[in-house]
Amino acid sequence: MKNFSIVLAIASMLLFIVPNFFYSNTVNAVDSGGSTEIVTYPDGTWTNKLPVFFGAAIMGIAIVFYVASRPVIKKNGALL
Repeated sequence: MKNFSIVLAIASMLLFIVPNFFYSNTVNAVDSGGSTEIVTYPDGTWTNKLPVFFGAAIMGIAIVFYVASRPVIKKNGALL
C-alpha cells in the first residue's frame, strides 16, 4: 500500500502540474461580477480545470494511503 501511495502521488503531481500548461486565461467582458477571467483551452473553448482538481483529489487519497501504511510503534504498552 505504501508503494501504491507513492505511485498515486506521482500521478497526481503530473495531473496537477502538466495540464496547467494547456490552459490560458481570457478577459470576460460580459461578466458583471465575480470573476473577470475565464479559463480556455488553446482553441478558445471554455473549460473548467477538472484534471487539476482530480490531481489534487488523488494527492489527498495518496496521503491517506501513505499514513495508513505506516507501522504502528508502541512505545509504552500501558498507555495504549
